[in-house]
Amino acid sequence: MRNLFAARTVKRSTTLGAAAFCVAAAFASLAAQQTPAKPASSAAKKAPMVIVENGARPFGGKVVGDPAKGSIACDHGYVEWQIPQNPRRLPFLMVHASSTKTWQTTFDGRDGFENIFLRRGYPVYLTDLPQTGRAGQSCRQYGPYMPRADNDQASFTTWRLGTWLPGEPAPTFYPGVQFANDKRALDQFFRIQYPEFNAPENEQIETDALVVLAREIGPSIVLTHSSTGIRGWIFGTKAPNNIAAIVSYEPGNAVFPEGEVPPQIPRVDGMMVNAGNVIPMTAFMNLTKMPIQMVWGDYIPSKMDPKNVGPLLTLDGRRINVVKSKLMAEAINRHGGHAEVVMLPEIGITGNTHFIMSDLNNVQIADLLSQFLKKNGLDHYPAARATR
Repeated sequence: MRNLFAARTVKRSTTLGAAAFCVAAAFASLAAQQTPAKPASSAAKKAPMVIVENGARPFGGKVVGDPAKGSIACDHGYVEWQIPQNPRRLPFLMVHASSTKTWQTTFDGRDGFENIFLRRGYPVYLTDLPQTGRAGQSCRQYGPYMPRADNDQASFTTWRLGTWLPGEPAPTFYPGVQFANDKRALDQFFRIQYPEFNAPENEQIETDALVVLAREIGPSIVLTHSSTGIRGWIFGTKAPNNIAAIVSYEPGNAVFPEGEVPPQIPRVDGMMVNAGNVIPMTAFMNLTKMPIQMVWGDYIPSKMDPKNVGPLLTLDGRRINVVKSKLMAEAINRHGGHAEVVMLPEIGITGNTHFIMSDLNNVQIADLLSQFLKKNGLDHYPAARATR
């Protein structure tokens, strides 16, 4: 079997938080309305998924010190990959925010984007970014890690399953939310977050490693989510020739070229928020070389609401991030690029949380992505297969 990373004819191409404690009382109060989630093994039978090659290894990074005296290999990422039978030409490169669980089996046991798109014929490369998960070996000290005592409540509210406010013994799900109202799914949800390090230095370390991976696997369809939205934009400026498209689910920040940064955006608590990061025009122009789609879910306020303060301030933060993404898309398109912002409720898809790709309707979300790829000519099979 050939080596995925060898030369080939066709290139395939903190918030500090933890798996927080479970709140037994909250789960008990939900029991009457819970519908047990089906584990993956009891899901409806599907046709076998044939994987012809898979593997995993570190990528990128550097060595600090003198090997003759003492050294450490560090700041690398980690990638696992699967290649289906008769693969399409372009693979997916799925970049996590909270954790690789973002793209894997959903919280209630269904296929996540990794398996959905393997079944649709795409090779999938799934990363752990430097200093997280299986790539935790850093060149510098970081931490110390401190657990957040209300991480469960904050996550439930911030990621828009509903609200769980201080003093409330149990969460309140939003009406029609696309998340399984089940204690096992909720327990999975509370346990998946990697500690995140979001300083500009981390963004550079992570994207430098991704550039190395992109050179090794070739042009890819890059998926990002939340805090890795900004990583995707920086990655796009560094490796435009190896990125076929970027699709970002609820990106946390935007970038703008020097001299074209929009005014600060007012927040409901009176603070002013920068519209995004400033980068050189030459770097920004690289983002005009690939189709870009930014996708937003439901329950995001369209205007400032005085109720969204304190624990609900994150909801106004999502509103601001939508504004940022629209301004960035306008800037990209003004310079000849192809960027679009999709507000799911505006196209009739409702109930989505911050974890759009893991929600109950994630097949519908995957269909939307497949349409985007088809529209941009990114869903083809290699020419050799197309002529058979």
